[in-house]
Amino acid sequence: MEKYEFIVEKARELARMIENNEITVRYRESVEKMKHDAVAQRLLAELVRIGGELNNISGTDAEMTTGKAELEMLKNEFDNNIIVKDHILAQKEYLDMIKMVQERIKNPEM
Repeated sequence: MEKYEFIVEKARELARMIENNEITVRYRESVEKMKHDAVAQRLLAELVRIGGELNNISGTDAEMTTGKAELEMLKNEFDNNIIVKDHILAQKEYLDMIKMVQERIKNPEM
């Protein structure tokens, strides 16, 4: 372990920096808001479900499978739900940050 102690300590520092970064803080706050909002949880689950279906079928088939009315209703519900919108944005920023860190570890010369 002594061989890696310096690297492990630097990894701990990086973990603390990520944990205290405003992007991480905002993402954790959005997760907490989602935990306490059943409507937002349901909407997010529906969006994820439909997103999975859309990934497996073409555009025209998607409208037939899901239905234009259901898609329009979900779009309107999403447009009016700031908790879900903020959560999706915060999650994307957080995952982008983690991806950038991982890429830098893999390719330090970038």
